[in-house]
Amino acid sequence: MAVAFVVAIFTVPGASGQKCTDGDKTLSFLRGVKSINIEYTYDSMFVGKKHEADYVSEKVAAYNKKQSGKGDRWAEKWVSNRASIYEPMFEELINKVLFKEKTGMTAGKDKSDAKYTLVVHTDMTEPGFNAVVMKVDPSCNFDFYWIEKESGKVMAKGYLDKVPGHVVFDSDYDFDPSNRIKECYAKVGKEVGKYIAKMRK
Repeated sequence: MAVAFVVAIFTVPGASGQKCTDGDKTLSFLRGVKSINIEYTYDSMFVGKKHEADYVSEKVAAYNKKQSGKGDRWAEKWVSNRASIYEPMFEELINKVLFKEKTGMTAGKDKSDAKYTLVVHTDMTEPGFNAVVMKVDPSCNFDFYWIEKESGKVMAKGYLDKVPGHVVFDSDYDFDPSNRIKECYAKVGKEVGKYIAKMRK
């Protein structure tokens, strides 16, 4: 599922595939809005060029072969990192920008009274790796949908591809790339906040 907002919005360095799709590109429906509900979806996500289920299955088998239980622990963190690390990072950055730009708005998963929901769908995650002698930073592709909660109407949608995640002096190796992946969510959260603020002016 993808939700989005108007994608002209994104100017993330290193990102590509920006495309405006449908809906109100000015986000005029947010005028007077003080809170935005956020939902996250990961269904049908790819990891690199593989379906997530295949990627996870291969990782679990490989890690368990090296050490009993290691793959199972990895799989648990693969999923739990979303709610514990990535989503809070997105919300931290979007709210920092909304506050800095004096929009009077806040955004988060707890905004049950909000009129609109921003659905953030992770379409693809490239975990990257850090093997000391060689390093590939992660990147994520995101779809965005602005939904009017009462009617279910999609007000605007779009996407942003290849949002990079980079950590200076990173010592987080292949077993747990979460320290790098979370930077993808930080960057896209910041850009979403900047776009909302720009449209409010």
